[in-house]
Amino acid sequence: MRRVFSISVLLMVMLGILLCSGTIIGKTKITFMMWGGAVEEKEVRNYIAAFNKLYPDIEVEIIRPADYWPKLMSMMAAGTPPDVFYMGFPEFVEYHAKGLLLDLQPYIDKDPTFNEDDFFPGLLDAFKDPKTGHIYGIPKDWSTYVVYYNKEMFEKAGLPTPNELFGYGKWSWKDFLEVAKKLTDHEKGIYGVAVDAGRWKIMPPQAGADWVQGVDKVIVDTPEFAEAIQFYADLWLKYRVAPDMTEQAEESPADRFAHQKAAMYICGRWMTMKFKKLDFEWDIAPLPYYKHMYTWVDLVAYCIAKDSKHPDEAWKLVRFLTGVEGQKLVAQAGHAIPARMSVAYSPAFLNALPELGIHNAVHLIPYYKRITVFKHWGEIWTAINRALEPVWMGEKTAAEALKEAQKEINKIMMEK
Repeated sequence: MRRVFSISVLLMVMLGILLCSGTIIGKTKITFMMWGGAVEEKEVRNYIAAFNKLYPDIEVEIIRPADYWPKLMSMMAAGTPPDVFYMGFPEFVEYHAKGLLLDLQPYIDKDPTFNEDDFFPGLLDAFKDPKTGHIYGIPKDWSTYVVYYNKEMFEKAGLPTPNELFGYGKWSWKDFLEVAKKLTDHEKGIYGVAVDAGRWKIMPPQAGADWVQGVDKVIVDTPEFAEAIQFYADLWLKYRVAPDMTEQAEESPADRFAHQKAAMYICGRWMTMKFKKLDFEWDIAPLPYYKHMYTWVDLVAYCIAKDSKHPDEAWKLVRFLTGVEGQKLVAQAGHAIPARMSVAYSPAFLNALPELGIHNAVHLIPYYKRITVFKHWGEIWTAINRALEPVWMGEKTAAEALKEAQKEINKIMMEK
């Protein structure tokens, strides 16, 4: 009896060890942390289901917290990080500097099929160690910015579409402004374009502002930067072709476009999910341009925690999600651009969302310069946005505000 009892206790202890280690009788359990809404989580579960067809011995637990970054940092600090997790390119600098991310280069070097050259230029670079060149994150997807436009509004106004104007070589800031004026009808509460003040980042490089000159050098008090910001603000302050700050707070620019109160809207690829079920025809076109063609890039990678207890299994998941088959699933979902060129330039993406009939190829017009990364991202971004608030309200000029922003940026860089 004592022997049976002892064996039972031993088995229970062994089972407890297995459960705590993430190994469940033939299966290894890893955690996957993400942000986003229910729609994106549904897509991720589809990705995991496809992964499990190849790796049925790996169980993936999805964590989607409401407060992603505080939650991730607290889990890291407690020594119980998620095995795989989303990582934005701005935040990567901080997390890598703290030594929280696993060096993925050894895995890549052992995989002859990985093919770094298949990724769009600059995407992998955003997640590399600047000294060793080792990769610490693999891009999961990315997005350029485009102009969403209401096809029916353009047709009623008798105007060429933005895609046609771009094709004619007549899609400059000036052309864009003239089109927005013609589509604006204040009596009916309709604007030519709806923009988010916080998306000003698409503008400065178009005016020639090379404002991020290195990870530790950010320059915003230049005539080029000021010209771009002032034009953006004047869309509502001077020209009245876009909702002002009060109106932006009352109804988001995205909702205003969805409710047909704005003929155009500027944003990234992810808005296709929101606009997918609209009851009017819409399409996407390239951003208008000035001295240069440029689009901001939003980019997210999969990283593995340095303290992951199951790095090999975590790598198998990351490798699948960022491989050709995994990226085809991204293309089919439609909310982002596949990171691999072989997939993005294939029918999987170019013909995605056929029921919408939109020009997906617009996202692939190569006019981004590089991925914008610099140290102390959060603090500097906050300093710039705080300085620009009176510009958006018409209380200061862009040139005045940017001088103040530069002082704050210099202070942040010197103190760190």
